[in-house]
Amino acid sequence: MRLRWSSVCLLLFPLLVACSASGNGPAGPMGNWPAADAGVTSGDIPCDVGAFLATNCVQCHADPPIGGATVPLRSYADLSADAGGGLTYAEVAVARMQDTTAPMPPTGVLSATAVAPFVDWVNAGAAMGMCDVGVTDPYGTPTVCTSDSNWTGGNSESPRMRPGHACIDCHTREREGPRFGVAGTLFPTAHEPDDCFGWNGGGAVVEITDANGVVKKLSVNTAGNFYTESPVSKPYTARVLYQGRVRAMATPQTDGDCNGCHTESGTDDAPGRIMMP
Repeated sequence: MRLRWSSVCLLLFPLLVACSASGNGPAGPMGNWPAADAGVTSGDIPCDVGAFLATNCVQCHADPPIGGATVPLRSYADLSADAGGGLTYAEVAVARMQDTTAPMPPTGVLSATAVAPFVDWVNAGAAMGMCDVGVTDPYGTPTVCTSDSNWTGGNSESPRMRPGHACIDCHTREREGPRFGVAGTLFPTAHEPDDCFGWNGGGAVVEITDANGVVKKLSVNTAGNFYTESPVSKPYTARVLYQGRVRAMATPQTDGDCNGCHTESGTDDAPGRIMMP
């Protein structure tokens, strides 16, 4: 997807944007993605606070910040720094999480249960903690074909064909095959080679919201491919939904050819593949 996605990488954003996710496991942006050191690696904050930040914030509040974020939120020093007005950045973050007009993450106000570890810590005085289990960058992984299975049919037309390739670009150049409004491939991990079959676990949905607010929920087939032949008014936003977890793009997109940026190593600021939340 052609970045300027602008915004939330998994969506995260000005002043403190949190990459969108809820549920278990770290989420990550799908555009303006985190640098290799974006995970919370500091051991000077409580483990549950670090896990919350890894799931909801540090994909953009990395060091250096990306996706519209202006400050890192990876350590006690980051969170306790003076944000002005007598507030720390941790206190500003709490306010933004509860702001219904400009929430952090921008995808909407998180539930009280989801934010409780962080809010309770800040309200109790935000004491320095200790966690010997680092939360690492979900994109800092090696290249691997998780499925250990590849498409071998060349350009033979099939909904399962050529996972990982830029579908719209190919169909346009070859002047055959369906015309897509949006198309791409969902993978289990961040760096998987072209033609490797992607997510095949079922249940994942790629949600597209176009410029007119029309929502399209795209199913993911057994090769990991998703697409719609319907026109999509641009710019649009995109999220991957799975079992209550979310991985969202940071910024609205004007290019529907998702794999054009979400290559094995990532181009145009994408960190790699479109990955399961």
